[in-house]
Amino acid sequence: MSKENHYPEFVARFYDVIYDTIRTSVDHDYYLAKMKTSRGPVLEVGVGTGRLFADALKQGVDIYGIDVNQTMLDQLQLRIPASENHRINLADVRDFSLNMKFDLMVAPFRVMSHLLNVEDQLAALRRIKTHLETDGTFIWDVFVPDPVLCSKGLEPTMEFDGFWKEGKKLQRIISVKPEPSRQINHATMRFIWDDDDGKHDETWTFPLHYFYRYEIEHLLQIAGFKIIDLFGDFQEHKLDDTSKDFVVVCGK
Repeated sequence: MSKENHYPEFVARFYDVIYDTIRTSVDHDYYLAKMKTSRGPVLEVGVGTGRLFADALKQGVDIYGIDVNQTMLDQLQLRIPASENHRINLADVRDFSLNMKFDLMVAPFRVMSHLLNVEDQLAALRRIKTHLETDGTFIWDVFVPDPVLCSKGLEPTMEFDGFWKEGKKLQRIISVKPEPSRQINHATMRFIWDDDDGKHDETWTFPLHYFYRYEIEHLLQIAGFKIIDLFGDFQEHKLDDTSKDFVVVCGK
């Protein structure tokens, strides 16, 4: 995740309550199973608030994490014992350097989509490869582009309507403005929430790159990776015309 995608405090604050509802059932068990069967240390790239990391740590995984957003890491530190804080680092995937290698590295939930151009994508892949054991595995996912969304965008749509704590309402409304010439969707998230001092209304806009299949294959080849598998979902079904996700499994 690059420095152009800093998460505001209000985004980090509500990240878990929203994605525990709309995302965790999709990918949590898949990544956790891969982490638990790793033969050595695991690195989560774009560890965020620890939606996956915290559960992996509780289940005995020798896991480490990097993220470029201090706001997200602040939330993660609230979820893990202080004695484990050495496992997380504020770092950019394009130029991070850790004094160890990993048997498994993962970049869940569209982390690679925050890298907007080929230069940054290759820089990230090469840093990841440097930190991967010779027989290690790197698993990551990005969304399969929706032709309608990527050409017409999305009008404001209610994505979450609930409570962030007892008696305090939270809504998140999303809209998308496409930029097809750069393979970028500009997403705008509007957060409306109740707090002790009244109602708040904040907006955050950020870009996401979308990848095509052969683009992924070419990037990996240039960066020196070999593709082990390319699935269409987190049940490891074959990629086909109905797939919503690219789940990429690669190694040296």
